[in-house]
Amino acid sequence: MALAFSLRVLVKLVGSVACSAAHRPLEMAVPYTLLYFFASFFSFVTCIPLKPGVSFQSQSSLPVLTLPYGSYRASSYRSSSDLYIFKNIRYAAPPVGELRWAKPAPPAQNSTHQDGSYGPRCIQSAPNGINVVGPGNKAPVGAVINQFLGGIPLPLFSGGSEDCLFLDVYVPGKALKNPTIKLPVVVWIYGGGFLFGSKDTMTPDLPFYDGGGMIGQSNNNMIFVAINYRVGAFGFLAGESMERDGLPNAGLHDQRAALQWVRDHIHLVGGDPTQVTAMGESAGASSIFHHIVAEGGRLDPLFSRAILQSPAFQPIWDRVGKVEDTFQDFATLAGCQGKGLACLRAADPTALIKANNALNLKQAPGTFAIGPTPDGKFIRQLPVLELALGKFWKLESLILSHVADEASLFVGGSIQTDAQFSGFLGQLFPNDTLTAGVNDKIEEAYPPVKGTKKSKYATQTARMTEFTRDSCFTCHIRHLTESFGDSKVWNMQYSVFPGQHATDLIPTFFSTAYTSDTFLDDLAMFFVPVLGTLVAGISTAMQSYFASYITTGNPNMNRKILNLPPAIRWNHPVSGQGEQISGVLDVGGWGITTVSDDKHQKTPCDFWRGFAAAVTALGGYSPPGEVVPQNLVRVEGDVSRNYVGGNEASE
Repeated sequence: MALAFSLRVLVKLVGSVACSAAHRPLEMAVPYTLLYFFASFFSFVTCIPLKPGVSFQSQSSLPVLTLPYGSYRASSYRSSSDLYIFKNIRYAAPPVGELRWAKPAPPAQNSTHQDGSYGPRCIQSAPNGINVVGPGNKAPVGAVINQFLGGIPLPLFSGGSEDCLFLDVYVPGKALKNPTIKLPVVVWIYGGGFLFGSKDTMTPDLPFYDGGGMIGQSNNNMIFVAINYRVGAFGFLAGESMERDGLPNAGLHDQRAALQWVRDHIHLVGGDPTQVTAMGESAGASSIFHHIVAEGGRLDPLFSRAILQSPAFQPIWDRVGKVEDTFQDFATLAGCQGKGLACLRAADPTALIKANNALNLKQAPGTFAIGPTPDGKFIRQLPVLELALGKFWKLESLILSHVADEASLFVGGSIQTDAQFSGFLGQLFPNDTLTAGVNDKIEEAYPPVKGTKKSKYATQTARMTEFTRDSCFTCHIRHLTESFGDSKVWNMQYSVFPGQHATDLIPTFFSTAYTSDTFLDDLAMFFVPVLGTLVAGISTAMQSYFASYITTGNPNMNRKILNLPPAIRWNHPVSGQGEQISGVLDVGGWGITTVSDDKHQKTPCDFWRGFAAAVTALGGYSPPGEVVPQNLVRVEGDVSRNYVGGNEASE
């Protein structure tokens, strides 16, 4: 930077003396003219951007990745696996000030070599009402204890910075040293309820989300990219005010910017931008779902294949009602009541962080204030309706998986009576669903507990668990399977004990080569030798399926057959349109088998498709001429009166 400054001064100085040279005698003008041309040439040469690519200063040095806007030295090299790791590459400008709730802007030019040591995660917030005590929450006392424990703040849900739009790239050495190699790429999008998480959420303490394990299973024939994106109110504040003045679903736009970075630059490290697989779990998987239906399926999602593990999101759609109320509530909590987005963009970050935390803590246990929300343009309506209309990007194929117990982690036991269940629905959904009778239909589909004629639940917790599982988790898989067709998907259930949400991340990222030198050494040491003996075999099988799919488009091509348990042949599902989807790969504690999956049955999933169609039409949010039929409730009036069709700020 000092050199650039000196050059600017020199050029300015020479420019001034060169101008004055014209008024001097010839013998005096010549030296000034030579000096002018020398400085101009020197300035021209030094201002030429360095050629993008990877360079090694010496055989033993870490390589430097040069991008059009800056250069990044690899943070580390794993000699045992010949793997270079580039940490914290900036893919967008800091989303602060006027860039809050705006599309991610290109990074500014930076002339210094960056070493990846700077790269904060995005601002985090804790969900309200996580189930800590497990089955004990069925009793009133257990529910109280659970609410207390669930409210204790954890470091995982704190910290972060607005300046967080970075990504990590894991590259086999051969890709950097042989320019003819073009490796397939996987882009990892983390979960966390759209409230927390990061690309390296638990590293260096535990290997989440370290790409070394999967790359090893591919025999170093793939590149792994992990990205950050804005979460909480910073990434998913929506509503008509945001549509008018800002950008709803900013976090999804961040993800798209990172995917665009991969398309534009991954070739520099030996990646093939035409072979990109998007992979994510929970919120990350449901983000991928939303990219598939973006702009009614007309927008290239920038990947050709996808792996969705436990796609999870709460249906949020009432843009001018409940969603707008959430925006106004957040503004009030941040000290900007009635002052709109301009005030929020100028607000102190501390006030916004406090408002973000307070907004989530006001939610009913197990529910979320924000998340992906239809905005009439980028996300036109709830994704299941776009699938029903055939308005989705036709990917080559999908891997779709869920765990055996998706919902219990989010059912804290605070609902203990039928009246409380009804009240919960009233809190969760807008008033028009209640007055139109939609909530009554939900209670018919999930009838009261024992003691009534239609009962099928022993406890309210069982009722809540099934309601939550179907509405927010597994039916997303059913809808995607039906829409893409049996021949385009592979379905999996992960049922290794305890089979709860996110437990499949352990085998997905497990690596026996992982070590830690942090304060969690003891935990890491336990994780590898003890837990490793339990999950290493399952991890090897799962990672071999995933790596084979990423590199060939087929999970069977390079699966680990000689393994305990062996990775059996993974066929496409059978009867994807039946009440149960059969031919589903079940990864269990005693091995890998094939089952008929009862976790996303057709009847309840058809109900939730009808629910989405009903509430969208009731609110007036249906795209004109594209209304999905439903028979839950009668809808009167213009079903597109509030659709609008997008917002100017997203143009």
